[in-house]
Amino acid sequence: MKQSLTTFRDQVRDKLLAFLWRQWSALGVAGHAKTNDPWAIDPEALLLLTATVGRHDARLFDEVLDWLDVNGTFINVQRLRRIQQTEGFAGLPVLAGIAGVIGRGAQAVKWKNLATVESVGEPQPLFFLPDYRPLPVLGEPDPVFARVGLLRDPAKPRGYAQPFFPNERTALILQLRALLGVNARAEIIQYLLTHEAAHPAEIARQAYYFKKTVQDALVDMHRSGVVEVRTFGREKHYWLVPEPWARLLHRDDEGKMPFWISWPAVFIALERIWLKLLDPTLDDLDPRVLAVELRKLLADIRPAVERAGFPANTLSRLQYTGDEFVSAFLNDIHSILG
Repeated sequence: MKQSLTTFRDQVRDKLLAFLWRQWSALGVAGHAKTNDPWAIDPEALLLLTATVGRHDARLFDEVLDWLDVNGTFINVQRLRRIQQTEGFAGLPVLAGIAGVIGRGAQAVKWKNLATVESVGEPQPLFFLPDYRPLPVLGEPDPVFARVGLLRDPAKPRGYAQPFFPNERTALILQLRALLGVNARAEIIQYLLTHEAAHPAEIARQAYYFKKTVQDALVDMHRSGVVEVRTFGREKHYWLVPEPWARLLHRDDEGKMPFWISWPAVFIALERIWLKLLDPTLDDLDPRVLAVELRKLLADIRPAVERAGFPANTLSRLQYTGDEFVSAFLNDIHSILG
């Protein structure tokens, strides 16, 4: 079973890294992976998952640093931290190192609070080799990452990243932020473009903003004559006609918008799966005991997966045991990643 678990762990890592490459490449990261994915990418949630899983691919990690150096002005750092705190993502020290590296010049103020996270515990390697051993640090460690307790060679810009692609369907939120500013209104418009109508509380929950922030913005936006409102009993649901926006934002010839996925909920589930698989105590477990451990994990993450909009039976594997359960679990992860 040890070999089977090792293979399973490697397969999950490879699927997660391939997914991250695909998503970042769609946003302008230099890479070979391209995407025809029909959904809108959430760059803050993507960065949070990268802070954990990206430690197993140093090249991907540094390509993302390059991308942030070019496009970091369109990252909503306040929303990033709110998602991290709400969902409990594990990569806060890594994010602090990233913020310290890219938070220079005009971007220094917005990244300042995130960059001041203090180191906790003994220094540890930032990157890992394919066999999960630490990637050796060949010279003096990067001082910015060392300050938050993470050891790596000095981070040097590669200069290959491009500005995000405004005509890329998955990059809709970045285009809206470039047009409207890095604020709640960009997320509100994206949510309304990808839904028939929505209540302010629903938008706030899905977009990770305070309800009052969304409510006040919608009241003002309604006065523009672009955002409409329908009343259902005591509730107001806001909506807009997507076709003119499709022309404005250069969507495809059919005027199709990407669809919405609550990526923070998906990614916290995937992060918890990945961190569980890194637990060395699993290596020597009997297949039946391992299946029990994974079942407990599934029970814990199922609410997040369902909250993201996946069917309730996405992680239903009660009929499997032992090796069959592990194989079925891998298929679940594959289906979640599209």
